[in-house]
Amino acid sequence: MKKEMRTAVYDDELRIDAFRFEGIVQPFPNHFHEHYVIGVVEKGKRRLSCKNKIYCIEKGSVPLLNPGDNHACVQSDEGTFDYRGLNISKGVMLDLAEEATGKRELPGFSKNVICDGKITRYLRAFHEMVMNGASSFRKEESLLLLFSALIQNYSHPFESCVPECRQEIERACEFLEQWTVSQVTDK
Repeated sequence: MKKEMRTAVYDDELRIDAFRFEGIVQPFPNHFHEHYVIGVVEKGKRRLSCKNKIYCIEKGSVPLLNPGDNHACVQSDEGTFDYRGLNISKGVMLDLAEEATGKRELPGFSKNVICDGKITRYLRAFHEMVMNGASSFRKEESLLLLFSALIQNYSHPFESCVPECRQEIERACEFLEQWTVSQVTDK
């Protein structure tokens, strides 16, 4: 049986995390991030739940997750899951959007899963450069190609992609954080 491998590299110049999961069988429970997650499935079939919709993802599928998009993932075949992805903060995304469009506004991805050969090629090429420590100019050029295509074809203003219950979620998180702190200080 193939051993699970999880690899992550932070690119200091571009301020982007690149990560790779190989041989994964564990499910990922429902959660969300405060950053964007963009990736490509390299192997395996999974059922992805995102914002109360179910997607079947497999080799070549490109998940596009906005900050706050709740999602979960479970294996749907007998194999393992291989995936490469990027974690991108809102601040870095603002810079990328401005560079690609001339407007300093956050994009919101209108689809959570796409199958687009050009995007997949750009994403794989950029991901490999980050993982292997390629020169700055080549990485930046590759990143701008990727994000220009993503923003042009799959984005809307971020506010139109935020779930209606986002404020409720934020209030619940604040409550849980305050409750946790009070539990620790009361002991």
